[in-house]
Amino acid sequence: MKKKFGTLLVISLGCMGLFTACTSSADVMPQPSPTVGTNGMVTSAPQATATPGTVQNMPVMPAATAEPATVGAANTVADAQRLSDRVEDEVEKLSEVDEASAVVVGNVALVGISYDGQYKSGMTDRLKGMVTDRVEMTDKTITAVHVTDDETLRKSIAALNDMMDGADASFDQLQARALELAAKLTGGNLTKPEPTGGMT
Repeated sequence: MKKKFGTLLVISLGCMGLFTACTSSADVMPQPSPTVGTNGMVTSAPQATATPGTVQNMPVMPAATAEPATVGAANTVADAQRLSDRVEDEVEKLSEVDEASAVVVGNVALVGISYDGQYKSGMTDRLKGMVTDRVEMTDKTITAVHVTDDETLRKSIAALNDMMDGADASFDQLQARALELAAKLTGGNLTKPEPTGGMT
C-alpha cells in the first residue's frame, strides 16, 4: 500500500510541475484599477496590458486592399484616374477579357473591353453582368456602369483615360467628355451628374 501511495505521490507531483510550467507563461487577466471620474467618484476600470510574448506570437493578417477606402465619388481628376485604373485592373482579371479601358467620373463608370482570343460568345448579358459586378465591387460609390465591346468606343474610353495623365486636364473637361461618351453608349439618355455624384 505504501509503495502505491508513493508512486501516486510522485506522479501527482510530476503532473503539478507540468501544469505549473504550462501556466507560468500564460496571459494574465487585466485587473481593474481605480480611477477618479469627472464627478469625483472613484471607479474601477479595466486596463488591458499586452504580454510581450503574446504580441510577438500573433499572426500578421494581410490588409484586404492596399488602396484607401473611398469616401466619396470620383470628383477630382486624381480620384478619377485612381478609380479608373483600379477598374481596368479588376475587369482584366475576367478570363473572357483581354483588355479593358475604363473611365470613372462621379459615380459613373465607362468600360470598353476586347475579348480573349479563346472567347467567342461576344457581349452576352452574363458577361455584361460579370463586368458590372466587378466594377461595382471595386468601389461602392460607382452606381452606374456602362459596358461596350465596340472597338471605336473602347479606344475613345482609352483616350479619355490617357487625358487624365495630362497636367492641364481639368475635372470639368473630363466630365464633359465622359458624358459625351456615355450618351453614345446609352442612346443620349444621360444628363450631367449633380455635385454630390448622383445621376439626375
